[in-house]
Amino acid sequence: MGVRLPVAATTAFVFLMTNFSGFAQDTFSLERRAAAKATSRYGDVPLGAVVRTDERYNQNGLFQGPRGWAYWNYLPDPKPYQNPNLWPDQRPTYFFGQLVMPAGSSLTIRGRFPYARYFKFNLYKFERNTFVAVPGASLAGYDIEPDPGSANPYKVGADRLVPNRSYTLHVLAEEPPTNAADRPKNTVYAGRDEKEVQAGFRIYVSDKGYDGAGWGPADKPSLEGPGVTYEGKLADGTRLSGEEVVKQWGRPMGSAPPPLTVDQWYKLIDAKDNDPVLTPATAPARRDGNFELFWGMKYTLAGAFMRPAERANIKLATEMEGGGDPTTEYMVNYLSRQYGPVYVFHAKLPTFPDTFAGAKTMTEGQVTYWSVVTVASAPSGELWDGVFDMQVPVDKDGYYNIVVSRPEDRPKNATNENGIAWIDWGPGEGLSDPRDRKDWGMLLMRFMVPQKDWENSPAKITKPGTEADVMGPYYPRGYYTTKTEFEARGPLKVAPQ
Repeated sequence: MGVRLPVAATTAFVFLMTNFSGFAQDTFSLERRAAAKATSRYGDVPLGAVVRTDERYNQNGLFQGPRGWAYWNYLPDPKPYQNPNLWPDQRPTYFFGQLVMPAGSSLTIRGRFPYARYFKFNLYKFERNTFVAVPGASLAGYDIEPDPGSANPYKVGADRLVPNRSYTLHVLAEEPPTNAADRPKNTVYAGRDEKEVQAGFRIYVSDKGYDGAGWGPADKPSLEGPGVTYEGKLADGTRLSGEEVVKQWGRPMGSAPPPLTVDQWYKLIDAKDNDPVLTPATAPARRDGNFELFWGMKYTLAGAFMRPAERANIKLATEMEGGGDPTTEYMVNYLSRQYGPVYVFHAKLPTFPDTFAGAKTMTEGQVTYWSVVTVASAPSGELWDGVFDMQVPVDKDGYYNIVVSRPEDRPKNATNENGIAWIDWGPGEGLSDPRDRKDWGMLLMRFMVPQKDWENSPAKITKPGTEADVMGPYYPRGYYTTKTEFEARGPLKVAPQ
């Protein structure tokens, strides 16, 4: 078949949440990020809040963080575990830790629901060269039972600003009950195999005036304690303090490689049996390329280089690999400036709960969160720029137009005031290699927690190639153009193919 990815590379998940020491802040990585930094947008975490979040929570505890794009990019000397590789989003704050729990032991976590749009606790295990979500071992904020005397601010219709907002979670080193109905509330199971487990919190869109975690104020000292505390218990009943949990069970954050090396990436690009319509200068981007649902690394990355008939034979991933959120649907589109220096795409924006300004009541939307970002190639994993739902202007019918270009190619009318969002294309593949293609690009779109009754939900797509049919007006369609053409004509509506 020619040059293809080795098994280890194809199973390593794009959205891997572990840190890779090769992404340390060397001069090249600083320069390539600076080349794509856009001016902060309303709704982003302010620099002061980034610093405050790091000062407040970056302790030597079980849950290491804050991890996220803002911390890795804006702090002068972030820790390696704060790198959110690969291909992150701009808005979340993560706290992850790794531990090995003895069989029969338990971990009790106490915390406060953050003032934020989305909150979740997950368990993962390292399998097949990637972190795989443990089935049934995730608790979204809206599913967590509050402590007596407290309330859950994430349920639809709930008071988001309720002051009493504490909860208690339990992680048991036991096998889960066969019947899911037999599982106690707020409880997840790590199994008795004593394998290393990655446990973590996801926090998206902390409220205005709060730090990145949504636990404390953004611009003044906090009078409250840390966001979470924890204690352990061994199978014989011996209790462990938080410090003892870290000492006895804690493990250094795992160091996993990117999905493929730089050489493997260019072997894919230069493979002789690639789809003949591709060229090494642009692959796997195609002039008529479209957004596709993420179907696993084999199909979405390696398969993008293949002839359609060959790609159709690839077995689709059936579970969420790596640190990705199993309740998020991801869409990918490969780009090249050789087809045009400006890329424009258009679709209807899903509805969402707009909580940033401190909404009193939690509302429902077709998704909990939506975003689109520009990212580098797989060996790099950098995120260049992006916008999320509340930052995207829409017309009277709920449609958006988004322009992707370098700053020098940005059309004068590609502004929010003109009803058009703009994203920095970024400096290309992001590789310190002479083969680095600075014209290359990639878009990654997230649909978090699509509502089950949403008719056009991407979660209802069952096979590749049917994305547009299922998503209807919400399917993003795009085209290449130039700065001059866009300034003269504005955005064009792309007809369904």
